[in-house]
Amino acid sequence: MVLNDLGRTFLPRFENVLSELSHIRMEAFARKGVPTGEVKLGIQPSVAATLAGRLFSEVSNRFPKVKLVLLEGYSGVLQEWLESGRIDVGVLLHYGRSIPKDQDWLTDVDACLIGPAGDELTSGKGVAFESLDGLPLVLPMPPNALRTLLEQQSQRRNITLNTVVEANSIPVQLALVANGGCHSITPYHAVAEHVDAGILQASMITRPVIERCLALSITSQRPATLATKEVARLVKELVRELSRSQRWNVRDR
Repeated sequence: MVLNDLGRTFLPRFENVLSELSHIRMEAFARKGVPTGEVKLGIQPSVAATLAGRLFSEVSNRFPKVKLVLLEGYSGVLQEWLESGRIDVGVLLHYGRSIPKDQDWLTDVDACLIGPAGDELTSGKGVAFESLDGLPLVLPMPPNALRTLLEQQSQRRNITLNTVVEANSIPVQLALVANGGCHSITPYHAVAEHVDAGILQASMITRPVIERCLALSITSQRPATLATKEVARLVKELVRELSRSQRWNVRDR
């Protein structure tokens, strides 16, 4: 079946009607205290590996009428999606501890130098920034906030940032490091399981410390549904739980 000219003319209006009916249905359930409907969550790739599975399980068990949609992206993209209303909730990574007033701080995260098992440079809990001088690295492609920060710090200290491979995928970065021949820089939580398994090593970058934190934001483009509020609350709950289990920072272990 193919829409004719009249159908194409009326399609946006039909879609608006269906969307409004969906919101009426969700509001009716919400008035009964039952979260329902779709919630789109934007999440950092490094955080997704740690949080997504547990969040899906909790949503499924506690709120069976809620459909969780997960979208991966870096903070700049997630912020754009929040401002356009493409996602309902975003988990963003900020540098420093200063976050916008409309966002909720979740936890601090350590930026670590990642090396293969047995690597001498990452054998301790800390490694100085100067140790990156000339070190073969696999880093995200620009534009990327971490890449920009590393390049700025390197220029200030007259250090050569030797990026031998560019890859935006965290699993690809970690696989390359595990194979030997290069290092990477990621938040500790992205590699905690690999460290526990003895596949990789992680050492917090110091002098200077690259301060970062996670924050949660809800889109302002529409009123938050009960389902959106409950998913946001669950994210906060799980991050706190993971903080207690020492999954975010090297310094906590």
